[in-house]
Amino acid sequence: MNLFLASLLAAILFAASSTPAASLRVVAATNDLGAIARAVGGDAIELDVVARPDRDPHSLPVLPSTMRATARADMYLEIGLSLDLWSREIIRGSRNRKLTVVDCSRVITPLEVPVGRVDASQGDVHPEGNPHYWLDPANAVLVAELLAREFAAIDAERATDYEARMTAFRAEIGRRLPEWSERLRGRRFVEFHRSWVYLAARFEMEIAGRVEPLPGIPPSAHHLADLASMIRETNVPIAIRDAYHDPSAMEFLARETGVSTAVLPTSCGEPTPESFLAHFDEIAAVLGAPAAEARP
Repeated sequence: MNLFLASLLAAILFAASSTPAASLRVVAATNDLGAIARAVGGDAIELDVVARPDRDPHSLPVLPSTMRATARADMYLEIGLSLDLWSREIIRGSRNRKLTVVDCSRVITPLEVPVGRVDASQGDVHPEGNPHYWLDPANAVLVAELLAREFAAIDAERATDYEARMTAFRAEIGRRLPEWSERLRGRRFVEFHRSWVYLAARFEMEIAGRVEPLPGIPPSAHHLADLASMIRETNVPIAIRDAYHDPSAMEFLARETGVSTAVLPTSCGEPTPESFLAHFDEIAAVLGAPAAEARP
């Protein structure tokens, strides 16, 4: 058993012996926020997640079941930075006046904040900055610290337990960062959407190009030809996309340049701390691998 799991187990056992049975009911916009919430809350929270990892978080249909879950919830966790605007529809539709809404972006320093006027000609640009901040593990620690405070504000009896779990999660991130850094530092890649800037900034990576010429705008043939030329001339080893992105552009780049391609999710597979950490292991394995080892 590794240090993280041992620490979490100790925190959960302590919580089970010292706190009341009633749970804090939490709805998280995505698996990643849900995973961090679970890392902090453990079995003391009941958790529902809205957006699954195979769905584009920029555009999501709102289901009545989600509104019903939010109507019963104590807390809703938003991504913020104008990514999950559908969360506002869910919150309004729940008619839950006692709901605590936590914008998890408020504790991070946004990257790529536009200067000057923002309009549709720039594509799907977020006026408050790039919203994919959970792809920096250090930002996950900031969100965990925020949630420990927010959970304790509603459920003061478990404040010590939330703090203990958060501390264990923070320590495990710190333990794994050097390994992730060793694998990822200095690597170059092409991304489909403007999703990976926080990861690149954390690990001093280079995003050599993007399939989308502007966020949310499909590539033209001319743009893909230019991108292919750049990949050939500078020997970019890999291009990545999410499962919900059109694969045809990546297929063209692979055919024209021989570049390795991979489907690399921007979200973890399950709303658990183990899945959140394993997601960065997967990222390090894919982007840190020699080109010949990248997954098709």
